[in-house]
Amino acid sequence: MPNPRLVAKVDSESDKTFLVRSPAVGVADGVPKRGVYLNPSEGFLTLAILNRRYVVQLPRNVQGMVTELLIEDTATPVAYGEPLFRLSQALDVQSTRGGSETKDGETQEGDDLIAVVAPSDGVFYRRPSPDKPNYVDEGAEVTSGSVLGLIEVMKSFNQITYGGPDLPERGTVTRILATDSSEVAYGQTLFLVRPA
Repeated sequence: MPNPRLVAKVDSESDKTFLVRSPAVGVADGVPKRGVYLNPSEGFLTLAILNRRYVVQLPRNVQGMVTELLIEDTATPVAYGEPLFRLSQALDVQSTRGGSETKDGETQEGDDLIAVVAPSDGVFYRRPSPDKPNYVDEGAEVTSGSVLGLIEVMKSFNQITYGGPDLPERGTVTRILATDSSEVAYGQTLFLVRPA
């Protein structure tokens, strides 16, 4: 019989960040690690209440990456409403300035490339399924919101998209640095995009 579920309490701290709180008094176990991406209604830890275990999940309208842990990872007593961690919905796209490495380890001076990095640990996919074409190839034009690839975390597929605040609307994929179906780490550079 599956464990019953509880919905976490969530405070919106800004348009893109949330404070996730405990829905009850109990002992929390299995807190997600920093850098893990959580989807709406996804169970993320267990809460033991009077010798019964409950799976705690996010509300339907909340998702994002764990950016800060506020409790210990295992067997931590928590109070009702106690902060557990922070989530961010901001895209994890970083701009690299002043050059980037090429395949040969040389630096391309003067390039103003944008590095699109992995939002979490997981398995990287370049296409939606094995019988479909890649989302993008080197030389492809992309616009804000274009899907570049997928990351699978615990049977959940999360899109990697181009775009974000202070980034140009258009660009060209100049390098793809991860191979299809390979394991990637949080923050690893997957794509390099040259602004148009």
